[in-house]
Amino acid sequence: MACDVDDIPRADLSDEVSVRELEINGFRLNGFRLNGFRLNGFRLNGFRLNGDSGTGDYIDLEMFQLHQGWTVTNAWLEGSELRVQTSSGATLVGTQLVGAILHFGLVDGAPKKRKVKIAGATAQPSGLWLYDLQIKDDVGAWEPLCMNAFGGATQAILVGEVWDPVTGDRVPMDSGLVTLACRDAAIGKCADWGYHPWVWPDHHQACTRMVRADYCGDGESHTIDGMVIHVLDEIGVENPEPGTSYAVEAEWGPDGATCLDLAHTRLAASTLACEPAACGESFASGGLIQSGVTVP
Repeated sequence: MACDVDDIPRADLSDEVSVRELEINGFRLNGFRLNGFRLNGFRLNGFRLNGDSGTGDYIDLEMFQLHQGWTVTNAWLEGSELRVQTSSGATLVGTQLVGAILHFGLVDGAPKKRKVKIAGATAQPSGLWLYDLQIKDDVGAWEPLCMNAFGGATQAILVGEVWDPVTGDRVPMDSGLVTLACRDAAIGKCADWGYHPWVWPDHHQACTRMVRADYCGDGESHTIDGMVIHVLDEIGVENPEPGTSYAVEAEWGPDGATCLDLAHTRLAASTLACEPAACGESFASGGLIQSGVTVP
């Protein structure tokens, strides 16, 4: 389960907290990454977590090793919280799973082994669970599983869906598939913002398009990490920030932009493979989320 550590630009950022604080209500940091992994998900059905979907894109979870030494007979997600049942009938949740190690076999070519350790688990007021995950080969030191665009360790959110890494589409499949979504990439970021995919699946998918400026819904990103965008919806997850000004960039649905103002795209002179209609009155396009760019 390889992170895209080598693919992420590094920087010496001594105060990453200041970057996180930019994500105040209404204004958010966008990015171009769908997730932090080259491999997208694994299957969590029962306990024989068979990740081989026939495409070679998934990961086989071979063993779930609890630090208490008990045997796991079943594992599942409740929202973003991982739960397991032991052979004694006990159910372990949340922080009770800290120290557990998941043993994976990669199925994309030559067999490889990876271990992922749950080093920490934190519940947010919204009910979202954030997991500090570490990874290692059979040999070597533990390293953070998720890295952000600034080279720092970040948490993961467990999401019971998988996405096509090329098109950005949520893949309709049997239940039991899980993505370890890095918090600072689109899948995890949108869940972190409040668009929980187990509650608002279409809003979450629309958000992943918005975060990556995937205007055409074809997986092509038209932004760079760290640009500030304004985010608004009609369900009360994101609300306007009082006393601020922004220009509407686009409105978004699960398949990309439902309308677009070409004068306010995040990258000037973006070349698009589609021609979304111009935006008019707010949410008249049928979009679920509206994005805007700051104006002087």
